[in-house]
Amino acid sequence: MTYLIDRIEGGIAVLEAVTTNEIIEVPKENLPKTAREGHVLRKDGDTYTIDREATNKRREQLRERLENILKRSENSG
Repeated sequence: MTYLIDRIEGGIAVLEAVTTNEIIEVPKENLPKTAREGHVLRKDGDTYTIDREATNKRREQLRERLENILKRSENSG
């Protein structure tokens, strides 16, 4: 299963399942120490690992979307 770290509040990480959008809460201590908001995680059994390739791809897509929004904003004003 693949999850996205939506936010971390105190000792709880709020994860969103990429395919189902289901929201789950997981103790932060169950995640890799370097896990941060926006990271894509893969779960295998009880183990979460950061999917660096998927995380970087998602960040690039978000950056491109923001650039497109800013361009449209500049062109309309």
